[in-house]
Amino acid sequence: MSAAGVRLRALGLRFGYGARAVLSDANLEAHPGEVLALLGPNGAGKSTLLRLLAGLLAPSQGAVWLGDAPLAGLDRRARAQRVALVPQDFPAGADFTALELVLLGRAPHLGPWGIDGADDRARALAALEELEVAALAHRHVATLSGGERRRVLLAQARCQGAGVVLLDEPTAHLDLGHQAHALVRARAWAEEGATVVAVLHDPNLARAHAHAVALMHGDGTVETGRGRGWLTAERLTALYGWPIEEAPMFRAADPLRPR
Repeated sequence: MSAAGVRLRALGLRFGYGARAVLSDANLEAHPGEVLALLGPNGAGKSTLLRLLAGLLAPSQGAVWLGDAPLAGLDRRARAQRVALVPQDFPAGADFTALELVLLGRAPHLGPWGIDGADDRARALAALEELEVAALAHRHVATLSGGERRRVLLAQARCQGAGVVLLDEPTAHLDLGHQAHALVRARAWAEEGATVVAVLHDPNLARAHAHAVALMHGDGTVETGRGRGWLTAERLTALYGWPIEEAPMFRAADPLRPR
């Protein structure tokens, strides 16, 4: 259901809100067929970085590239055909059923009249089934729990069929089983060829499901690594400013999944 992914690069990004700098010469690279987990403390700018990668914000310096083309050169429709973003927060005032909300993911692919067809509806129903929320298809989203809404938003991104999928805290509001299921699905999308970037708060989930990890530091820079022993307790202690002892999930004998 996903389109073919492309290499996603952020080169020398700078961005701030007024006088407050958020990103400073940030570099990031994500590849088709991989899940890149983005870890960092609260307020480090993880959501801002995802919005820059989606083209919803423009950097004051640097650029985002999709393959060999600058993201800024694409119009809104073309970006939405290539990049899907699951936001951290549920859209305010969304007055839809779950099925209608998921069908909105097809909007970038519809004709000038914006009318969805049988294939679009089939894709939406398949996405709801994949995220195990098919039974909620005709429920109004205002009646859904936070976890149910999160899975509906993931289904919308799946239905959108973009080759690049950006997930801002995809496990938020989910119980342990649904957290694992959401990330297993994200990894399956990558295995189909998509490029997946996911903001996570649990390093254990990053180790279990990601091919590479990017650490977003408080100074606005990004450090990316992969392979045996890279995501160490020492790195996590420096990242979060809190002593983190060595644990089984962080042992060198249990490396990040190889590329």
